Amino acid sequence: MGNSAKDIYSNAQQKLKDLGTFKYDDSAGLSAAYNTAYSDYNNWINNAAKYGYNQYITDVNELYSQIQNYKKFSYDPQKDKLFQMYKQQYTNQGNRAMQNQMGVAAAASGGYNSSVAQTSAQNAFQGYMDALSDKAAETYQNALDMYKYNRQNTLDKYNAAREMNNTANEQYWKQADVRANNMNNAYNAFKDDRSFQYNKYSDNRKYWQTQEQNAQSQLNWEKEYALNKKLYKGK
Repeated sequence: MGNSAKDIYSNAQQKLKDLGTFKYDDSAGLSAAYNTAYSDYNNWINNAAKYGYNQYITDVNELYSQIQNYKKFSYDPQKDKLFQMYKQQYTNQGNRAMQNQMGVAAAASGGYNSSVAQTSAQNAFQGYMDALSDKAAETYQNALDMYKYNRQNTLDKYNAAREMNNTANEQYWKQADVRANNMNNAYNAFKDDRSFQYNKYSDNRKYWQTQEQNAQSQLNWEKEYALNKKLYKGK
């Protein structure tokens, strides 16, 4: 092709036509990589429970509710099976001791049931009832210790469940950060590549537009020159 203004103008127009509108070339797969990373991040965020966020929150809430609604300690020896066992045991032993004491006293008095014998027998029975009172204090303390143990055990379970849940949440957000970074990195790589391609396209387009405009100016000048030359010869 020649270097005339007409040829340059025609060539520039063809180049601009060939350039057309900007189209991003994703042959490197950067746009596809960004779309994949974007989808992965959104899937992770929108399905938090599936990926371990608040994994133990049900246990945490249930145990917290148990702690908040934990009944105050109360003790009823009539409902304490251990105390009732002691009561039966000591009552039986007291009755036997009382009967034995009455027998001994009666034998010593020739078979007569004296007030001294009754008092002695009653004292023997009361000794077992006093011992039963000591057992009542013991079973009360046992019940109180068990209450404290169970309450502390519930509190320990709550703390453990909360710690497990916090750890699971930390791991979830760490993985979310990894996916967010992957998405951002993929986007920046795609954006930079697209900008590079667009700038190259824009530079080429500006170059050929300039060539076209310069050639058009040259053609206009040549046309005007030829017209002026014709007019000059006509004079």
